[in-house]
Amino acid sequence: MEKIFSVQDRENAFNFVLSAARECKRIVALVQVGSGAQGYHDEWSDLDFVIALDSGDAMAEVMSYMHQKISGEYRLPFFNQDESRHLQCFLLSNLLEIDIGYGTYEHAAAWKPAFRVLYDHSGVVEEKMVSSRAWMDDRIYGEKQRKDIDATCRSVWIRLMHAAVAIHRGQYFRAVGELETVRRQYIDLLGDRYRLESSLNREIDRLPETEKAAIRSTFVTEEDPASLWTILLNLTKLIYQELAGCSVPVTQDMLAEYYKNLRS
Repeated sequence: MEKIFSVQDRENAFNFVLSAARECKRIVALVQVGSGAQGYHDEWSDLDFVIALDSGDAMAEVMSYMHQKISGEYRLPFFNQDESRHLQCFLLSNLLEIDIGYGTYEHAAAWKPAFRVLYDHSGVVEEKMVSSRAWMDDRIYGEKQRKDIDATCRSVWIRLMHAAVAIHRGQYFRAVGELETVRRQYIDLLGDRYRLESSLNREIDRLPETEKAAIRSTFVTEEDPASLWTILLNLTKLIYQELAGCSVPVTQDMLAEYYKNLRS
């Protein structure tokens, strides 16, 4: 196996992608996104780009072109192309990941605040990305928040009830599974509220310390009934706080009575 990539290796790969993009006439602009656009988190950060095309008709051609260029320069243990999302993922043999998204320059928009236009022949990509920030967050997080709240209202109470029954029966692995599902819903709601990406807890480290402490209070560290009941009660309180003002079929008071009967 080759050595793990260095900062210089990453810089070399960055320059290669930039050079390859400039050589293609169908590519109007190249934008760096993610942490690298504002200074990498550290030496382990990967490379993320968005390529702006002159036309949607060029999508297949340009994606094939970039694949040929990168695979011709580097050995790729892994490559994936998601046609529906217009996204390519390259993993180099030194374990440097390069992700490239594609779209037309007319529809340029910034899905995240961090971006850097490396070049732009159209002269409008940066302006479009900057102006898109006024509505993009609500489109991304606002719509997701509404969906997450609706899904949680419809399902969280039954997950909590199942967890309670599992603890009562001594089915501790099932109880842990139900609790983890509810914790995932809780973290998603926090991410929505703070406008952070919650998938795989990607940006959850940026939450305020009080919110992170609340999440920690729901971690399962012991399988004994007392510990599991404590976690269940914590999760119930936290998730219903996030759902305050929403219509949930089973109220927190109803659950409290249900728990009391199971524990008596």
